[in-house]
Amino acid sequence: MNRENDSKQKILIVDDSEMNRAILSEILNDEYDIVEAGNGAEAVAFLQKNANEISVVLLDIVMPVMDGYEVLEMMNSRRWIDDIPVIMISAESSSDSIDRAYELGVTDFIARPFDALIVRRRVINTILLYAKQKKLSEMVSDQIYENEKISNMMITVLSHIVEFRNGESGLHVLHVQTITDILLRRLVQITDKYKL
Repeated sequence: MNRENDSKQKILIVDDSEMNRAILSEILNDEYDIVEAGNGAEAVAFLQKNANEISVVLLDIVMPVMDGYEVLEMMNSRRWIDDIPVIMISAESSSDSIDRAYELGVTDFIARPFDALIVRRRVINTILLYAKQKKLSEMVSDQIYENEKISNMMITVLSHIVEFRNGESGLHVLHVQTITDILLRRLVQITDKYKL
């Protein structure tokens, strides 16, 4: 594989029809590195090894072995759906099919037959949206980390002030901080019920 392909974002096309995969690949292969799977089980096997490499999944509904809904259920159970956007492309365009796809976490739904320009634009928009979302999440995480550092610094400063005025109280504040930290870390290990 050459350097140019290494820098391209990777799209996983999942469809049991070789012709459908070829059409989608032809639409997108100039700008993206294309990986294909002929059914849902192949897609899941690929994602197990390479989930962090995929920028978007184009997924059909009706397939042998494992259908598109089962792929989405697996992506939800493994939390891949949080980081990998899925665009459903299918001839199954009843409102029930579309609703179920959205309930399982798809980002977009394109009915077949489709227009090449629409597919290309929606893929680009989806990738850009997820990139912006990831950047915002990182910014929020950085802000939370900075706020935590400031809070810890304030506790230390206040404990020194209290200790200066009363030797026992300052040390007590630091001990309470340490015990609270230990308890909260243990709580996070036991349950994810609380967002700490």
